[in-house]
Amino acid sequence: MEANADESRLWIISAFDKPGQLPVRMDNYDAHRAHLNAATIDIVMAGPTVADDGETPTGSFFVVRGSRAAAEAFHQADPFFKAGVWGRIEINQFLHRRGSAVVEQV
Repeated sequence: MEANADESRLWIISAFDKPGQLPVRMDNYDAHRAHLNAATIDIVMAGPTVADDGETPTGSFFVVRGSRAAAEAFHQADPFFKAGVWGRIEINQFLHRRGSAVVEQV
């Protein structure tokens, strides 16, 4: 496999908040945003997952491009990770087959 083939892989990072972590999430929100803005990995898409009310954060979802090691390092450097906001975390390789990576907000 070519060296840069590893760097072009897509990864989905699904991070689910622990119960009762909304205050901790909000306390670390600005630092989290700064982390995203300074990221050296290619963030294809990112945003919070929310409850059925459409507002209450329940976790975070990222699609990033790079190596698995880079995806893990990006995730572990996130202030939400460091503050213990997330409980269950999954990092899975993603094979984009259909659809546009651009999603319009409705």
